[in-house]
Amino acid sequence: MKSVVSLIKKSSLNKNHLKELDNKGFIIIENAEYMKKNLHKLKKKSEILINLEKDKGGWEGKEQYYKKGKKFESGADRLGNLVSKGNEFLGLIKIPEIIHAAQYVTKKEIKVCGLHLRNPSKKLGKQSIHIDGFARSNKKEQYAGIVAFIYLDNTKIQNGAMRIVPGTHKKLGWPDDHININKKMKNEKRLILKAGSIVIANLNIWHAGSTNHSGELRRVIMLNIKSRDYDQLLNYKKYLRDSFKKKLKPIEKYLLAVRNKDPFQKLDSGGSANQKRREYFETKKKKFSSVAKNY
Repeated sequence: MKSVVSLIKKSSLNKNHLKELDNKGFIIIENAEYMKKNLHKLKKKSEILINLEKDKGGWEGKEQYYKKGKKFESGADRLGNLVSKGNEFLGLIKIPEIIHAAQYVTKKEIKVCGLHLRNPSKKLGKQSIHIDGFARSNKKEQYAGIVAFIYLDNTKIQNGAMRIVPGTHKKLGWPDDHININKKMKNEKRLILKAGSIVIANLNIWHAGSTNHSGELRRVIMLNIKSRDYDQLLNYKKYLRDSFKKKLKPIEKYLLAVRNKDPFQKLDSGGSANQKRREYFETKKKKFSSVAKNY
């Protein structure tokens, strides 16, 4: 689509960035123009929504599993369907560097599959090593897409800076096929970042959240973008109000796959890596354990 090409032309990514995406599986973008202009708004609106939604936060697409008092993730505040909750969130899906990286990794037309927030609670938030995409079975299989981790707060060891393992996006299968996902890896990196930073990662990179020992805010918005042949984590055609969709710009309608000519997704929430991993464990007759440890 011409609008996507126009966005990519505004991107500051260069050949070195793209080489890092190929080799390491992730890049770090600091001082993105959009974040410099909107970080304060994103922080304030996120705080309001977390306080407003409380335990109901993040359940969009999975309402049938919600029970009063039950958080979507017991060890963290969560928010879902952010594209509909403020223009400051909607604008994130058009950050040129993110779109550029997504197009480069997929080599296909792309769409937004999810935009949600996670903020781990004090003494909680630890995760096992995992991937946010589907395991590949052969090296010729194309990567599904990217996830952009958009940081609203400074990250450090004390509040659980993310662990990431460079180059692991190239490995086939699930991390469980190669390692004990609950143990620390020798070559893992801890990402110490300033608020406003963006980590753009291949969906197949091995990574994990760490324990928030200090209890300081560590809000991160996760923007999931895949090629258009994958389901969305949230069915935007269903969950976005008609009045909201009418106000969207053509590029936004395209990226969210809500145009009249875009196919209607059957599932409210599809394309979950965690569900695929669960199914894989069932075929292998192995005991399934959640990525989030909540301790």
